Amino acid sequence: MNIATLKVYGDEHTLDDVRDGLPTEPDSSWRKGDARPDGRVRIDSGFTVNLGQDENPDALLRHLRAWLHECEARGITFDVPPIAAELRIAMVTAAPGETLDFSIADLTLLVNMGITLSISR
Repeated sequence: MNIATLKVYGDEHTLDDVRDGLPTEPDSSWRKGDARPDGRVRIDSGFTVNLGQDENPDALLRHLRAWLHECEARGITFDVPPIAAELRIAMVTAAPGETLDFSIADLTLLVNMGITLSISR
């Protein structure tokens, strides 16, 4: 199973504006000062959005592209200094040799939208 999640964090007011325009509702959110699961206090506000999960990496990428292009069409960007966004992809059950092939256009879109990329296995 391959799982994609977007984590966005930073200034509460800017986050509210971004959250309002998203194509899907966040799955979780927190506010500055809330307790983290490890007991520490959060230093910023934020939210996460589950962008999809699929056994097939190509199907997951198609879903990601559609979601990101919908954000782009709505004028949503995460390239605003008081916030940061990270696309997290976990290749949980990847078979040997299985790849996740981002195109130059995909990577350019991520850069232009201000999204960093983190891929783990």
